[in-house]
This record gives sequence, C-alpha cells and structure tokens, in this order.
Amino acid sequence: MEVREEVRQLAEPLAEEHGYELVDIEQASLGHHRVIRVYLDKPGGVTVDDCARFSRRLADAMDMNQIVPGRYHLEVSSPGLERPIRTLDHVQRYAGQRINLQINEARDGRRRWEGELLGPVDGRAGVRTDEGDEQWFEWAEVRAARLVVDPWAGLRRDKARPSGKTSRGGEQR
Repeated sequence: MEVREEVRQLAEPLAEEHGYELVDIEQASLGHHRVIRVYLDKPGGVTVDDCARFSRRLADAMDMNQIVPGRYHLEVSSPGLERPIRTLDHVQRYAGQRINLQINEARDGRRRWEGELLGPVDGRAGVRTDEGDEQWFEWAEVRAARLVVDPWAGLRRDKARPSGKTSRGGEQR
C-alpha cells in the first residue's frame, strides 16, 4: 500500500475524533528527506495549536505502526485560502467560488481552466469562464483543482451588472 494511503488510514479517524476535516495528504522528497504534509480544516479554521496537537498524535501513530520507512518530516497545516478541491463533496461546498482546474487530457487545446466552480452534476464539475463559457468535466478527468483568491472578483461582478444599478441593486442617483 502507498505511504499516503497508509497515513490517510491513520489520520482520518484521528481527524474525525477531534472534529477536523482531513483535506489532503501530500508526500514529497527533499533530497534524502521525506516530507509528509497533512492538511486539516474545521469550521472557523484550524489554529496553530490544533495543528501541533494533531501532529503529535499522528506522528505517534505513524511511528507506532512504522508506516514510513526511514526518517521523515511531518507537516500539519491548514489548506490555506487557495485550498485544494479533492472530492465532489468539496465541489458542492465551494460551488460559486473561483477555481483553477487542470485536466489530464487537453480539451480544445487546453488543460487549465479558471473561473466559477459549478456543480456537481452527475459526477461532473464545471467551470464558467470569465467569458461566460461553461466547460464540464467528469471528476476522473480532473488532475488538480484549487480555489483561487481573486482580489478583482468584485470589480468583475460590478462590470457585469447592467448600468443604472449600484452594487446593492438599487438605482443610482
């Protein structure tokens, strides 16, 4: 079994026990050091103390079960503002927000799509681009997806509104 999956099997019940959502697990190598990154979330966000407590519990479980051969470094953190979207449940929760989505096989000469996250519908997720086009993808086609912090979103929305209206929908004076 892959190390990421073994870590997931240990981390999921620990996360649930403490009211966290296990967002993702990454594995990387930096030279001769293996790094395991665990991303947690909870309503209102996770704190540094949450991450430290979870890290100690998970490291103890990983060491006891000897699932990572050799030395490793464990990092536990929040997924951040540009959090990864890993499941269709995430798609449902973050629908309407801006996303950057990459697919495995190019479509119309593109592999990357950015815009408003749509869906899920019948196991698919969609992106509405700034031009108003919609592209729908089977979730298995999606290589990576992540929320995008967009400081210009309000300006784009205001620009898309018909003239004569304010941002609150009232008449201009």
